[in-house]
Amino acid sequence: MDDLNNFSVHKENITTFVRHSISNCQRMYNMLSDELDRKEINEHALYGYHSMAFSSFMTMKAYYLQNDILSHWEFDMYIAKFEQFSREFISSRETNHSMQWTFGYYHELIKAFNNLAGLLEINEIKVPE
Repeated sequence: MDDLNNFSVHKENITTFVRHSISNCQRMYNMLSDELDRKEINEHALYGYHSMAFSSFMTMKAYYLQNDILSHWEFDMYIAKFEQFSREFISSRETNHSMQWTFGYYHELIKAFNNLAGLLEINEIKVPE
């Protein structure tokens, strides 16, 4: 079978980008949780994690869109939820609003990641309470 038409080859390639994007979102969430607990956080690091997450996400999205064999609803949902979380994070920081919606969108992102994790056969992440 032609490697370009083999889902497992593409799955292996795209999994790295998915893992990097979600792990940096987890770091963001942890920092935002610390801030909620009245701890001082490093804003540069927070935006750095967002930048790394977004970069990995955009690479993943481009790879996904170029390879029809990857067309699964799990990717579509992850893409939508990541974009929603990212937009809300930036908007909340820009307007100095509560992170309540950001946390809610993060929970939805983790649920979407867990669906995608099943497809990619990687470990799921516990949804925060």
